[in-house]
Amino acid sequence: MLSRRISGAKLRRVREERCLTVAAIAAAAGCSASNIYKIEQNKAQPSPQVYVAIKAALAVDDEALIADSAQPESVPAVSAA
Repeated sequence: MLSRRISGAKLRRVREERCLTVAAIAAAAGCSASNIYKIEQNKAQPSPQVYVAIKAALAVDDEALIADSAQPESVPAVSAA
């Protein structure tokens, strides 16, 4: 599990800026589109492996995806694989 939470809104914004579909990110990350959708809706967090793959697929660093500590997002403690 990641020590910091990623922001689903940031993930979606970056994905859309790059004109990528949920399915494309899921394929690149080796997970289901449903999993990416849950992450974007802040209903799940990615496993460390999926997180690294998402960052690579989007060509971004941690700061582009990490949730702002000033505005915590409601996310369950269970990580999505």
